[in-house]
Amino acid sequence: MLVLACIDHVSAQSRFDRMQVDVLETSANQWLCMELKAVNPTYFDCSEQGWLLPGPGKYALCGDTLVLSEQHTERFRNIWFPGGDCRRFLSVVAMADVYMPLFKRKVEQLSLHPDVAYMPVVLSGCNQHFQSGDAAGLWAMPFLAARKQHLRVDTLVDERLGGDFTTDAAVKHFAYVLQVQREDYWRALVAYSFGASEVAALDSSIRGLSFLDAIGLEASDYLRFQAYTIRLLQGVHVDNQLTNCFDILGHFQPVIFDKPMRVEAIAAVLNVDEKRLRNSNPVYTGNVLVPGYRKVPFVLEDTLVGRFQLMKDSIAHWRPAQIIKETEVWETSWIQHRVGKGESLGRIAAKYHVTVAQLKKWNKLRGDKIRNGQVLKIEQRRRVVRKENEIEKEATGKTVENPVPGTQSPTANPNSSAGQPSPPASRPSPSKYYTVKRGDSLWSIAKKYPGVTEQDLMKWNKCGEDIRPGQRLVIRD
Repeated sequence: MLVLACIDHVSAQSRFDRMQVDVLETSANQWLCMELKAVNPTYFDCSEQGWLLPGPGKYALCGDTLVLSEQHTERFRNIWFPGGDCRRFLSVVAMADVYMPLFKRKVEQLSLHPDVAYMPVVLSGCNQHFQSGDAAGLWAMPFLAARKQHLRVDTLVDERLGGDFTTDAAVKHFAYVLQVQREDYWRALVAYSFGASEVAALDSSIRGLSFLDAIGLEASDYLRFQAYTIRLLQGVHVDNQLTNCFDILGHFQPVIFDKPMRVEAIAAVLNVDEKRLRNSNPVYTGNVLVPGYRKVPFVLEDTLVGRFQLMKDSIAHWRPAQIIKETEVWETSWIQHRVGKGESLGRIAAKYHVTVAQLKKWNKLRGDKIRNGQVLKIEQRRRVVRKENEIEKEATGKTVENPVPGTQSPTANPNSSAGQPSPPASRPSPSKYYTVKRGDSLWSIAKKYPGVTEQDLMKWNKCGEDIRPGQRLVIRD
């Protein structure tokens, strides 16, 4: 047995080491682990721990025995405890404490070897958000394996990122692989993690240590690391207890939606962090939540559920603010030039930075002769910066800016005679206006004005809960 304090930093020596370090590092920094750290600071403090770690020797894995050399154990200790630091190890142990009862129960239900329950620790670090290539979730299930187990994987939902039923599907898939590999657990572990092609060309009679010599280096490292991890987790115990885990999960409640909703709309209207919203709902990988999917409920923090129910319509009709892009366009106008004594087309063209050919075309001149006092039309063009939405409004015949309520534009009443003022507006001018910003709702706007309610805003503006950025709302005294 070796004491952790005596471990020197050893750099990763293989592709497997680097990949496994990334898996454990990502798991240690995942959302749920950070939540647990916030309420369990002593659990993750290893400054005074006297960790005794397994050394070289014989290790058991799924009923067979393999041997780990000093080089193997030194590498694997460095993966788990880089530079002797225990924090990453404790982070993964915390996640194993959360999920291991579920893993063990599912493995036992199919009468598989208990060591199978430790696979997610090595494959994903017990990280529900794990993604690598076409593999995802706690059990790092490949896409085709998930589809064979009838898990839904599309642009909106990835059921591999779930918990209970995902574990059930993964364990069933492993049982299938084990059957294909003639009940040889080592072959099944390699086939599940690296694909059936890794063992397809090997003689089926090769077992035990001979099998380790026959497979690739990464596959053999994987089996040895699995055996080391099982011994490590079974032999090292944390003195204090992980608390408040289920209390954290209990702060979330499922919500039902009967209209398509965007995740960013929920975040914007309820004024919550979209990243946190997605972290607590890993199965929902798309941008749109479609009604009818009930296998994994969409959850919100219990403090938000009431507001969600009140603002359902606003969320369902929410649209992101239109991005206004500035662009350069040509603005064209016509001017008139009266020919002076002695002027020629060339002189006039140079004055207005045009060509003689253009002057002739615009004024339908056949020759170069012009007379004193003749009026020539000249096109003038200049670059102006315009906003994209202004161009669209002008193309549809609408004014760029809304006129001030209570007044009329010159073309508003074509029947009125020139010089006569337009009749006054029938209702008094309101006292204030509010321009809707991205993420605003009637509820949040009403809070800005004491005594104003959502119903007041809808009444004054003759609108529903559906408002859009840029819209001007009347605010009465």
